[in-house]
Amino acid sequence: MNLRSWCLMLAAMTLLMSATALVAQTQARPDLSGIWSRTGPGAHQNFIPEAPPLQPWAKTIWDENREGERGKDEVDPVIYCLPHGFPRIMAGNQPIEIVQTPSQVYLLFEAHSVQRRIYLDGRKLPENYPNSFMGFSTGRYDGDTLVVETAGLDGSTWLDRGAIPHTDALRVTERFRRAAQDTLEISFRFDDPKAFAKPWEAKKTYTLKPDWEILENIGYCEDRYQYNFGRKAFKGTVRWQSPEQAAGGR
Repeated sequence: MNLRSWCLMLAAMTLLMSATALVAQTQARPDLSGIWSRTGPGAHQNFIPEAPPLQPWAKTIWDENREGERGKDEVDPVIYCLPHGFPRIMAGNQPIEIVQTPSQVYLLFEAHSVQRRIYLDGRKLPENYPNSFMGFSTGRYDGDTLVVETAGLDGSTWLDRGAIPHTDALRVTERFRRAAQDTLEISFRFDDPKAFAKPWEAKKTYTLKPDWEILENIGYCEDRYQYNFGRKAFKGTVRWQSPEQAAGGR
């Protein structure tokens, strides 16, 4: 065999090995797709039932803003038309649809009809990237788990319904794992050196809802505006319900 033939054979073997590795990697990716809903009784919209490890200034705000297991409605940012934001939206009781592609994972939320985009192409958080309510997320597969890092978060939201404050220094690590055919587990690690005394962790469980669809939901604040507008504009010709009257699960 001459040198040219040897080089061609070596190149073909390299291409074959690379293609095989790519196929194996693609097949190894866990299937997280579907519509999922939070499960479990109690403080289902909180990440932690007890006191989180907060720095003194953050604990003062947390003590002032909460009422039992939840935050006071009159100081809840959502009441004033701010989005739930991430990570709070992950602890809510409205469904989430996960859509996977080779380069990105999308989370489509019924709450406020918003979405998250998780990049899988190895990119890092860009410099001077503007903070946002959902942040900037990158992910990678680790066996049967999708590991996601999120930064660039707006500090004006609560971390959950329990009124836990955070700052724009918050970094969240998630680990998505399909524990069973109808069960999705997501573990969270919260690290905010400006607000937390130390990093801390939580876990949420979601149940597959194959017969559900994600509905349009423009949010509690807009519902209230529509209620007030409907009463004034239609002067009783249409029966408009308040958000409290219309509330109810599936």
